[in-house]
Amino acid sequence: MQIFKWNEILEALEKGSQIPYFAPGTGISVGSFDGLHQGHRKLLSSLVQGCKENQLIPGVLTFSRPLPSIKHSGDYMGDLSTLAQRVELFASLGIDFVILVDFDDSFASMMGSDFLKILANVCNMNLLAEGIDFRCGYKGATDTQAIRYWANENNVDCIFVDPVYYKEGTEEEERISSSYIRSMIQKGFFTTASELLERPYQLDLYSFRQSGYITQILPPDGIYRTLSEKGESVRLEIINRGIKSLPECNRLNF
Repeated sequence: MQIFKWNEILEALEKGSQIPYFAPGTGISVGSFDGLHQGHRKLLSSLVQGCKENQLIPGVLTFSRPLPSIKHSGDYMGDLSTLAQRVELFASLGIDFVILVDFDDSFASMMGSDFLKILANVCNMNLLAEGIDFRCGYKGATDTQAIRYWANENNVDCIFVDPVYYKEGTEEEERISSSYIRSMIQKGFFTTASELLERPYQLDLYSFRQSGYITQILPPDGIYRTLSEKGESVRLEIINRGIKSLPECNRLNF
């Protein structure tokens, strides 16, 4: 897995230079990808398949923290996964590189066409894969129609993937999203969360120790029996939306 910082991309742009890694051509998907749920997996599967058919390198551009944690910090309850977990999951899904962005005012104020042009010129992007309602650029002004027009003018192929829906016990369908899965974790509905994530919900205690604070969403206060990365049963007590005593293991599966 190759990891590039957005600043590296901008430095190459300023110098008018190329990054050799991207020379064969790339396919890219942009997003927060928190949790990497069924919808994300469908999208990235389409990206990887499209890259395979066109002999391109599949990659993602993502953010050091999911965007809702920045844009809706007042009522945001926590991430589904840490950056380290997301990178591991990207690799397991066939993604070869990650471009990591620290979201700031400069990035937020960029026009969508300028953003796409950087990906095409510096990252040699030949394919863009996104959800059907994807938007980019300043205030999300560049929608899929504008992206299709830009891509056609710049010889970039596009894949737009429809949402994935979930039906639980009733005839009503719920669109699978990171926010919906967060609400399941908050209620302690781990079976539903695991089904939508296609893996157990997991706390990254190693990242917690490294940073000194936990960014992931926690279930309701209570005592839980979890499993460590070695499959050992671990007692975990959550009180006042925090972990009472930190177990010795690095990962906990609910």
